[in-house]
Amino acid sequence: MIIYIYRFITNVFYPFSGIYLWIRIKKDKEIKDRIKERYGLPGKKRIGGNLIWLHASSIGESLSILPLVDEIKKRKNISQILITTGTKTSSDLINDRISGNVIHQFLPLDVPLYVSNFLDYWRPSLAVFVESEIWPNLIIEAKKKGINQIIVNGRMTSQTYTKWMNYPNTAKKIFSCFKVCCTQNSDSLLFFEKLGIKNCQFTGNLKFTSSPKKIDLKIKNELKKKFSGRRLLVAASTHPGEEDEIYKITEEIRKKNPDFLTIIIPRHPNRNNFFTNLNINNIITRSSKEKIKKNTSVYLVDTFGELHIFYSIADFIFIGGSFVDHGGQNPIEAAFYGKIINHGKNIQNFTDVYSVLNQMNITNQVNNSNQLRHYIVSNYSKKPKTSKTENLKKLQSEGKSAMKNVTSIIDQHMPKKK
Repeated sequence: MIIYIYRFITNVFYPFSGIYLWIRIKKDKEIKDRIKERYGLPGKKRIGGNLIWLHASSIGESLSILPLVDEIKKRKNISQILITTGTKTSSDLINDRISGNVIHQFLPLDVPLYVSNFLDYWRPSLAVFVESEIWPNLIIEAKKKGINQIIVNGRMTSQTYTKWMNYPNTAKKIFSCFKVCCTQNSDSLLFFEKLGIKNCQFTGNLKFTSSPKKIDLKIKNELKKKFSGRRLLVAASTHPGEEDEIYKITEEIRKKNPDFLTIIIPRHPNRNNFFTNLNINNIITRSSKEKIKKNTSVYLVDTFGELHIFYSIADFIFIGGSFVDHGGQNPIEAAFYGKIINHGKNIQNFTDVYSVLNQMNITNQVNNSNQLRHYIVSNYSKKPKTSKTENLKKLQSEGKSAMKNVTSIIDQHMPKKK
């Protein structure tokens, strides 16, 4: 019943979708010249032969599948690889990294007509969904058209599972459309099985297949010069409320250690504001290009794409989304640099990842900002231990195992060469 209500609502939305997309264009959330892709119309040409389609929602998911895409490109039975995402930033990231027979398109809105436009044109031989983004019309229509669908790097939180289980019949109708689900942790395997996917397998986390981004040494040296003589805390991927907490302990630490400076890199740097007190004047933003002053206590990075550079120059690291009830953010990129990764107790989205990193002795749980302050003060004069090469080998080993497991399952569901 709920599926029919959802389908009815999306059909009612159909006449207003143009207005919705126009508003998103005005907010700079869509690319005007590519807006037809949201209607399921192609922006690139499909070539003959088998096409494998991969959909990734967020930037993190997009990054996690790039090594998988490189592996799939080696298969001679695949003529073209289509990657879809839903945001401008993920589109930019994908288009900068792909070449050859790999193309990117925006995912159509989950309106029946647009979904049919998309599937009828691209005619994927296999559909691969990354992690847990579910679009009912798209998935059910793909099943009707006989398209095999699988989930890779499947992840589901207990909260999301509970919500789905409030509507068990709906969940079963949607999730039974998938042939197999490759999960990144054992909890997700159990959740996906109970929701209706008969073939679920724990394959490991594909995010471990990523490699450190190449650092622009010119920018790194400029930053080191800018922060010369300062001890640096990089508070990465912070969420609303966490910036206030970080600012508070920064001021407390600076009372005894005036050379201390915090670099805050919000999860969403395009937010309207980051601090409750908007009158504070000892904060400098990256976009302003202002010079660091003696009384500057916080350097706010309100730009994109430089997180790895800041990790490389940090004395202390904190991963956000873990003081608030969000579930944490991905710590793998920080792990490449071998420094201690501080995090709060709310890391349920990345429990398995933190378990691996904890075995490498590079994580430290701090339950609140005061504990983070105590850790920094206690270790203020100590030079941070780094073991980048050793860590990278361990992470790559985890990644190779996950890649081998996932590609084996994909190969089983790939069609023969046309």
